Amino acid sequence: MFTFGNFSKNCEGYCDERIDESNLAPAVEIKSDPLRQPNQDTHHFKINEIDIHYLDQTKILQNLIKTDSSIMEAEKNHSDLVEGVYEGGLKIWECTYDVANYLCNQNRILLSGKHVLDLGCGLGILGILAYKLGAANVHYQDYNEGIIKHLTIPNVMINGEKIEKSRFWSGDWKNFIEVNDLKYDVILTSETIYNPRNQKKLLEALKTLLKPDGTIILAGKSYYFGVGGGMKQFLDLVEKDRTLCYENLWESAEGIDLVGF
Repeated sequence: MFTFGNFSKNCEGYCDERIDESNLAPAVEIKSDPLRQPNQDTHHFKINEIDIHYLDQTKILQNLIKTDSSIMEAEKNHSDLVEGVYEGGLKIWECTYDVANYLCNQNRILLSGKHVLDLGCGLGILGILAYKLGAANVHYQDYNEGIIKHLTIPNVMINGEKIEKSRFWSGDWKNFIEVNDLKYDVILTSETIYNPRNQKKLLEALKTLLKPDGTIILAGKSYYFGVGGGMKQFLDLVEKDRTLCYENLWESAEGIDLVGF
């Protein structure tokens, strides 16, 4: 695990590659309905004394595949990821537990009173945890609109958190930073470095959305087999860019790293 902070505004010598932007998911802010309370079975994500409830993804999936073609394609291919179509939001990825453990056991005061972004939020576990650790407000972003509507927002609501102080977006990171001009004290992001073709967009989003004195907590694996991304690859990109500095907060023998910027 690593932590990141602003290092320099000088990006000299860094040049992004051209990417195909024709099929990027548009950024959409999704409004919550505080009067519409979810009434479904829930599971528990427990860390120390904190108990976070979340909806049963398998039941949500059955509804999503009827209305969301991107989720339908992923399910048909029995895949957790379909690049540029479905980016894994139905699953709680391993590193989510590592970020949660770090925040609860080693840095509980980091989020107190802060404006927090859960980037690539999926079920919204880290954002909900941020509220339980004293965050002033939390915003959530995930690639797929259906994930935000049917999982993230209901999960925030069933945990009794500050839905009126929460905002939700879906869409590609490049489009997200074009419609969201807000800056955050803390950005939490887990397992978002897996695709090397998205790493430059991720880095640009982190730089754009972080306050000058802000902190990023990023967790990911050393290498993602079958996809090609990994922590060393992303940190090489950070070092070439020369905008953020970072430190390694924790690493496991299984190849999981927690990094702070």
